[in-house]
Amino acid sequence: MQVPELQRLARQCDGDPGSALVQVLRLLCEQLGMGLAVLGSVHDGVHTARLVVSAQDGRLRELEGSRPVEDSFCGLVTSGGPLVVRDVADWPDLAAMPVARALAVRCYAGTVVRGTDGQEVGVLGVLGHRPHERLDARDIAVLDGLGQVVGVLYEAVLAGVSSVPRQRSATDLASIAETVGRAQDLEGLTRPLLDALHELSGIASTYLTVVHEAAGVQEIRYSRNAKPGFRLPEGLEVPWGDTLCKRALDEGRSCTTDVPSVWGDAQAAADLGIVTYVSVPVRLNDGRLWGTLCAADDVPHAQAAEQLPTLTLFARLIAAEVERTAVLDRERARADRARYEADTDELTGCSSRRTVRPWLEGALDARRPGEVIVLAFVDVDAFKAVNDTLGHATGDALLATLGSRLLGSARPGDLVARLGGDEFVVGARLPRGTVVSLETRVRLAGCFVLGSDDARVEVRCSTGIASSDDCLDADGLLRSSDAAMYRDKPGARVA
Repeated sequence: MQVPELQRLARQCDGDPGSALVQVLRLLCEQLGMGLAVLGSVHDGVHTARLVVSAQDGRLRELEGSRPVEDSFCGLVTSGGPLVVRDVADWPDLAAMPVARALAVRCYAGTVVRGTDGQEVGVLGVLGHRPHERLDARDIAVLDGLGQVVGVLYEAVLAGVSSVPRQRSATDLASIAETVGRAQDLEGLTRPLLDALHELSGIASTYLTVVHEAAGVQEIRYSRNAKPGFRLPEGLEVPWGDTLCKRALDEGRSCTTDVPSVWGDAQAAADLGIVTYVSVPVRLNDGRLWGTLCAADDVPHAQAAEQLPTLTLFARLIAAEVERTAVLDRERARADRARYEADTDELTGCSSRRTVRPWLEGALDARRPGEVIVLAFVDVDAFKAVNDTLGHATGDALLATLGSRLLGSARPGDLVARLGGDEFVVGARLPRGTVVSLETRVRLAGCFVLGSDDARVEVRCSTGIASSDDCLDADGLLRSSDAAMYRDKPGARVA
């Protein structure tokens, strides 16, 4: 989608300026493939973040956090123009900023936004929590193009802060339906449902647990805590046999407003201070217990039982998402397995021939100044004689041993692949001037004695080395290393 078209769509966003701003910022996050959009202003050397929109849930939040310009990504935009960072780890000064660590920022794009009179009204920043693979000229154009629209909307919002739309009630049926339709995973579905459950019931803590019956443990997976001093923390694990959830299931008591009187011997409940407790099971299609959906508070809630139909509905939605995710995980695992089998040589465990060219092309594109891509071509001397004299089983054992030794000599990220027959390649990204280190490792790996009951094979491999200093592409590296390998051929010995 071209930038003018994006701008046209942005200007058509309906609603008041705040609603339109949310839609534009979500559109921007979508186009750049990033998670959060932040609007703020810079005055007198201080950057103040004012509004943030999450791409995942589309919420507009008001902020009031300030920090010196030199400690702010957005602050740097006003002094240096548009700022685009694919990976903060490659920018030591940025990585050291407290805000980068606090928000786990790994990629960032920012630009100045201007109002109707062309004057600067703020700074727009878009950030993500993992390195970005692209952020090219097209993305910068999108950022600047939508930034022109954002500036006008932001100016209107600042002119009357009351026009900033508050989040639509989480209990609104349309909101719940939108939550279900928009959810991409279990967390994306559960957290809005916990919000809605709190709004409906007024109960302080709403949470989803997973029951690991085989291990005898119940874990709080996601929780929503609204009251200071009373929390059901995420990640908390308690013995399943002592939980209120198990007692509720065993006794058919889904709601209790006086836990100390009913279950006074429940130590975990006493430690947490639970007085009101509501719980329904989350069961899969086959009837297995997966977990529980709960609400709890440290004060009585006389109408708590009225929330049971809502909890039951939400539990069914969660169970459906768990089932859907399980299907996707199985399909992904099958696809990963098929990809692994296609990319892996069955006999040696090395990568297959099909991985060589993509690895070389990727390494050549990714190399940094001072780095060189090195390829070693390895061929077993007199391998045909081994097969003819000692049989193919011995030949296979030789290849498997050689593959294992080459893998053992490589570093993480290096390429070790079997091209076919008795030909292997080893590739690496190395600092210029250290090529001999790879050659030494490969030559040592290619010289060994293979013993058997009937014979011993003294294995010696011919090795050829080529580097990107002499070869500009993958084909060149393969041709040059192959030619160098043949120049290294002295013959083989079978004992």
